[in-house]
Amino acid sequence: MQDVAAASELLKPYDARPMRCYPVSTRINHVANDDEECSRPVELAQIQSRLFS
Repeated sequence: MQDVAAASELLKPYDARPMRCYPVSTRINHVANDDEECSRPVELAQIQSRLFS
């Protein structure tokens, strides 16, 4: 690519407004899992509030 103006367009940050943030499965942590399930939203388990009752 020789056109500096065209290359500069590629270096602009992505607009974050259409982006979403959500928890995903821990399946994403293994290279063997290369499928759509890795990016599907999951429910978070309830957080334990106290260690000892």
